[in-house]
Amino acid sequence: MDDVDEELNNVTRCPSCNARHGHEILKEKVLKNGSGIDYLLRCEGCGHVHKVIFRDSKPVTVRFTLSDGADSMPFEMEVDDDEIFALNDEFEANEGTWIITKLEIEGDEKRRTADARDVKRVWATRIDLARIKRTFSDADVSFSDMIEVEPDKVFSCGTIVKHRGETWRIRALHSGTGRTLSGKMVAKNIRRIFLHRPPSPEEIAEKRIEDRGNWKGQNFPGREEHQQKWRSGRHE
Repeated sequence: MDDVDEELNNVTRCPSCNARHGHEILKEKVLKNGSGIDYLLRCEGCGHVHKVIFRDSKPVTVRFTLSDGADSMPFEMEVDDDEIFALNDEFEANEGTWIITKLEIEGDEKRRTADARDVKRVWATRIDLARIKRTFSDADVSFSDMIEVEPDKVFSCGTIVKHRGETWRIRALHSGTGRTLSGKMVAKNIRRIFLHRPPSPEEIAEKRIEDRGNWKGQNFPGREEHQQKWRSGRHE
């Protein structure tokens, strides 16, 4: 629309000097069906004479496939036939923000931009909301759910999480191509979070006793009975 406004104000880009200048209108021809106007112009910068053709745009319906996490849905939008779509363009639809990831054209041609009249389907991914699957494991029992968070929210391995009144610890973050057991990851890159039960205070104390015993080289026959007597005596 900006180019049209500039043309109507006699300012447009000259194909000879490749700059925007005022132009003198030498001749104009209105099409009989009223669908546009042809102009013959002279550039005030370099004097070059050239044609500019205006055609009224027509509405076309463009088909979309919107990917929201693991879910995809069809969507249609009516735009002018001269509307240009480009990869990585963002737009609002279905109460969300989306980014164009693929333009489907006739045949196998791949383009980064395309006119609405040439597009068979536009593929887009939601970017204002991240949906992440979580798997909780407690010994032989496991279950899953899904959370919705801001795309830039950071998750870290080892973080304690409350779920249904119980305590869990993030054990691993999976991106779909690999996982980390000790790092961080932003929500938009996470496919699944794995959580385990953290050890109880009693289990932690037992582990410390075992580690201390191993460190001192006290792995001897009857060690368990010895530790039991030691713990019992400490609480008397």
